[in-house]
Amino acid sequence: MAGVGNQTVLALLLLGVVLYPGCSRQARAPARRADRLVWTAPDWGPQTDGVQCRLRPTKRLWQTGETPTFKLDLRNQGKRLFAFDACEPIQPDRVAVDGRWYYRRRDETRQAKVRPLAPGVELADLVLIVPASMALPLGPGRHTIQIALDLEDLTVLSNPVGIEIADPPARDAAGDG
Repeated sequence: MAGVGNQTVLALLLLGVVLYPGCSRQARAPARRADRLVWTAPDWGPQTDGVQCRLRPTKRLWQTGETPTFKLDLRNQGKRLFAFDACEPIQPDRVAVDGRWYYRRRDETRQAKVRPLAPGVELADLVLIVPASMALPLGPGRHTIQIALDLEDLTVLSNPVGIEIADPPARDAAGDG
């Protein structure tokens, strides 16, 4: 009789282990994957009178103190011709870091190389840097970056993109002396 009770307990225990889901690693994996997909999506920004721009970081991880660089695509799907300052590297008029906008100083002058941005034209892989004078708060961690370009009387917004700034290397305690 005691042997039958032990077998029943063992069978119930085995059944519970098999049927109980426990901690599932699969449940967490899709959330990380979805986060990564949203983080790196190279979508175009909103259309303004037919003009759109798309921002792409040249890499995802930057070292502390390193200036992030980007690739910029600009297209005109409207009916109007625009003059675009295509002097590379492109310097944006405004940059948003984590939702807060920073402005380029208006007293900064540069040699302009104006190119026509005609209807149906797409300019791809333009190099874009953020001027150091904007002093963006890019501390260690993940940041969302978005830019605004002024084309004549229009302001064209890019898509938001994610970059990450690495933690600074730990200082050697033995070398601090």
